[in-house]
Amino acid sequence: MNEDRRLAGTLSPGALKQEIDRLRQEIQRHNVLYYELANPLISDYEYDQLVRRLQELEQLLSAPERLDSPLQQISSDVQKGATVIPHKQRMYSLDNAYSLEELRTWTDRITQSTGSFPDLIAEHKFDGFSINLCYDQGVLLYATTRGDGFEGEDVTANVLTIPSIPRNIAFQYQIEIRGEIFLLLDEFLRMNEQRRQEGDKVFANPRNAAAGTIKLKDSTEVTRRNLSICLYGIGYCPQRSFQTHQQVLEFLLEQGFPVSREYRLINDLDKLSVYCEHWESYRYTLPYDIDGIVLKVNDINLRETLGFTNKSPKWAVAYKFKPEEKETRLLDVSFQVGRTGAVTPVAILEPVLISGSTVSRCTLHNDDEIKRLDLHTNDWVTIIKSGEIIPKILRVDPLKRPPDAKAILFTTLCPVCHSHLFQDEEGAIHYCSNGNCPAQIQRRIEHWCSRSAMDISGLGESLIARFIEEGLITRIQDIYTLDFGRIAALDRLGKRSADNLKASIEQSISQSFDRVLYALGIRFVGDKTARTIAAALLNITAVIQASEEDLCAIPDIGKKIAHSIHEYLHNPENIALIDALRQIGLNFEYTSNQESDLLNGKTFLITGTLPNYPRKDMEDLIIRHGGRLISAVSKNLDYLIVGENAGSKLEKARQLSSVVIIDEAGLMDMIKGAIGKRLCDTQGAEDKRSDDK
Repeated sequence: MNEDRRLAGTLSPGALKQEIDRLRQEIQRHNVLYYELANPLISDYEYDQLVRRLQELEQLLSAPERLDSPLQQISSDVQKGATVIPHKQRMYSLDNAYSLEELRTWTDRITQSTGSFPDLIAEHKFDGFSINLCYDQGVLLYATTRGDGFEGEDVTANVLTIPSIPRNIAFQYQIEIRGEIFLLLDEFLRMNEQRRQEGDKVFANPRNAAAGTIKLKDSTEVTRRNLSICLYGIGYCPQRSFQTHQQVLEFLLEQGFPVSREYRLINDLDKLSVYCEHWESYRYTLPYDIDGIVLKVNDINLRETLGFTNKSPKWAVAYKFKPEEKETRLLDVSFQVGRTGAVTPVAILEPVLISGSTVSRCTLHNDDEIKRLDLHTNDWVTIIKSGEIIPKILRVDPLKRPPDAKAILFTTLCPVCHSHLFQDEEGAIHYCSNGNCPAQIQRRIEHWCSRSAMDISGLGESLIARFIEEGLITRIQDIYTLDFGRIAALDRLGKRSADNLKASIEQSISQSFDRVLYALGIRFVGDKTARTIAAALLNITAVIQASEEDLCAIPDIGKKIAHSIHEYLHNPENIALIDALRQIGLNFEYTSNQESDLLNGKTFLITGTLPNYPRKDMEDLIIRHGGRLISAVSKNLDYLIVGENAGSKLEKARQLSSVVIIDEAGLMDMIKGAIGKRLCDTQGAEDKRSDDK
């Protein structure tokens, strides 16, 4: 830091002003990307370095010259045209400390002001999205984002999808509750995997996903993403006085709010250092992402004495963890084609161990990322794990660049079929223009054959690739006209393999309509959505004829899904595929496989690995007995079936008294018990008829 100040002092006045203006513009641009659009181009660490550099340079300016700095303002997260609601009490942002030495400076300042080391509450700094909940007479009135600190965007409808937020509390006066909305890590990974399978753009980290989700217009989609929340403070509350922050946390728990149990009361620097260092090392063991520790003076009266700066309280600070960084060499950049035709650049790296796993590849997302990094072959690059999960190239060391290194250029042609690429409406993603591209065909066929779709065992990735290369398959319908004699003659296959494959393909013809609909690979249509649509519209003709408005009228179907279905089913090539599959004899009519109504009116969700049943088989069993599957833990869930390595859903269910938590055996007992009761009722009725006679 002192070195930065020394270097800043060597700049001429003109160069100093130019550099400050550049940094201010750069920080403002990233503020808009981060807060308003939830689509940052750089990591938090990179952003923090820009801020620190500007802080050092602005120390050389007079106080009036610093007033227009973005460092003196709270960046607004309000989207243009959104409804805003004023906060009853201002929401501030926190100053950051990047080392234990900087923490010591902060505590020393308070100690000098008060005469003793203050009692501090240390809490996890959730890497999420700030929220303000307003209650009156015990009822949740509205929820807003932090906005610019004075007013925030109304996101009430989306916040109401989070089941752990109480709609009613015992406290009967006006009160603002502050907290952080975030995604649990296993939920983030599940959501990204689903988006990847459905051809949608994946999120870089859980924070981006949470921030983007809370501002969606479609609350049904928000529900599917299973947001979580942790409450940690209050704003406006004139009818109740608290003496300490610890009392605030206890009050929140009493009112039924989810509060982190990892907070600690700390009264000396050594204990503070131990707490921070412990969680910097053990943060990877948590089910959620934290990027630091928040420290707050416990004494509320002392807080009032310490006061505020223009944008931050002087009685609180965020100790930011340093992301683990490793340097390795960029060997190459490859380009992958997904089943929707999206072309994604992937960095091929010399393997390196970081944050507990070996990384040899990482996505570069798009052409903008390649240009931003100025990547060349054989560059030495520094990588981090964005959100501690997804590998990301942080920067390049140009001083280590070989003299013959060539700049990496985004391909203009599809790497597989060499067709020209086109960009989407936002200009962020490149797509192959050839719908018959072998790579797209391969991914679509892999999806078609997958277990949750048509379940064609034996026809996996490598064999599909071989059949495409041999000219045996060029499209999905070719699966059902394969020349099995020719397959039997192929090396390493033979007649037995060909016969087994033939049997599996023939068996797939009888799969249900909802599976066929899912197997088509329509963007955003997962297996549960396909089941919902099939049950609502009954046949493919009705689905094709349905307008987007008709589709939106189906429970759990939002505008995005409706538009994707309508667009897919008005593409002549896709209609030709459906017609060909109809001719083959595939099922495009919905037939209920319900065997009984034993579970009618009950909703179920499965988490973890079950001991005896694959998840799909258990879901089929529930449906056959009249139960309904839903995709998230909410007040609409009746039973959560828990297996080994249960994820975040179990924790969320425990917070809802209405959800019954059972295991696989518990469900089987329910079904057997219902069958037994039905048999008894039937026998009783027969006995009564006999007596009447």
